[in-house]
Amino acid sequence: MKDTRTGSVPLSRRWWRMLDGECSWGSFDIRPDRFGAIRYRLVVYPPGIDETQRRRVRVWRGWPLWGALLWIVSEIWLTNLMPPWWALAIATTAYFGSGAAALGLAGDVRTQVRTMGGMVVAGHREATSAAVCRRLQTLAEALTEADAQRQQGLISAIDHEMAWWRVYDQMPVSAAAPGIHRSGSAA
Repeated sequence: MKDTRTGSVPLSRRWWRMLDGECSWGSFDIRPDRFGAIRYRLVVYPPGIDETQRRRVRVWRGWPLWGALLWIVSEIWLTNLMPPWWALAIATTAYFGSGAAALGLAGDVRTQVRTMGGMVVAGHREATSAAVCRRLQTLAEALTEADAQRQQGLISAIDHEMAWWRVYDQMPVSAAAPGIHRSGSAA
């Protein structure tokens, strides 16, 4: 909702939009990587979770980035107020404390998020990797199509969630440690 006086979106609304993410089901990224590679990554949250749970999982998954930023800013700011070793200790405590809080708030839902990735190198046609990336695109297209149909009122919330479940069930449960994502044909 825009502020009629300034024509801008209020800051709190931007904050919630950032926490909610673009799609309720997760995200799909295609981005260039080193040496001409293109990396694909599909993240799908468990269907049926509410906004609060999804926000908490997103905060937990983003903690390595925002936690590091918190540590750096805290270290710089506190160094001006106290001896460097104290500043380091407090900034580090804030870093690990925020991570522990994010972990606790995310709960068990964080372990149910499914992630699938793949990579293709420009100029090299490796059939298995290309097939994995095509599969990722197909799954992501099914989810975005369900989103579009839901927004247009063509399908109900239940039908939207069923489409979400179909994609979620097609993704493997990762046995990898958190932060490590399977890719290639095993994904």
